[in-house]
Amino acid sequence: MKHVLPENRIGVRLNPSLHKHNGIVISKDTIPTFEYIVEKLNEYNLAYLHLSEPYTDVTGVPHAVKQVTKHFRPIYQGILVTNKDYTRETGNEMIRDGYADLVAYATLFIANPDLVKRFEINAPMAEADRDTYYATGVEGSEKLGEKGYTDYPPYVGQ
Repeated sequence: MKHVLPENRIGVRLNPSLHKHNGIVISKDTIPTFEYIVEKLNEYNLAYLHLSEPYTDVTGVPHAVKQVTKHFRPIYQGILVTNKDYTRETGNEMIRDGYADLVAYATLFIANPDLVKRFEINAPMAEADRDTYYATGVEGSEKLGEKGYTDYPPYVGQ
């Protein structure tokens, strides 16, 4: 890939504690394998490493890391992005405490296309309608019509 695109234009996204999602199950080798991979990524001048926190509850799952970004920050030396249900406050905390350089808000941004402005004025957040995600071509999506990503209204407040 680096022969086509400079390394500093390449980002890598990993989800080390993905469990019981898409057939993936954490084993005793999972986290050591990801630790090795993340350590090796330091040898490249990547744009960033994007780590996802667990999609599913891994409480009680042997060998799972519950706080992925905090676990891998000491290992990875480059730009680190994190995501998974962060709020304005928890995202700022991750950056302030040095665990991440950037926070991706994903779902929060879908429901709040004016997210930056809402953060700036500390406005309430709109709820995302998960039933409209990827609606085209999904069974029953014909009932949704055009509803989805582009129809969340901006915040109008005091």
